[in-house]
Amino acid sequence: MSKTFNRAQAKAYRDERRQLQEDEQHKRNVRAELRVLREFRDYMHRGRPTGTTLGCLIGAIDAYAEQLTGDIHALWAGSRDAKHWWDE
Repeated sequence: MSKTFNRAQAKAYRDERRQLQEDEQHKRNVRAELRVLREFRDYMHRGRPTGTTLGCLIGAIDAYAEQLTGDIHALWAGSRDAKHWWDE
């Protein structure tokens, strides 16, 4: 094996490892953001002041969750038990 081959292998390994670390960080960020959004959405459903209509705001939160995950139902109660790509 030549030095050039070893350098190329080492670079490929570093690049792959960096990509895996970036993917894991992205998953952690998505999980954290979804947790906050879920708490906020739950507050809008249960703890909101009476007489206010917040359907548009809840819809916007769901749309943002869909942009993050590709699943508009990511924050809905039924999907909390499901296994998602960001939970792996």
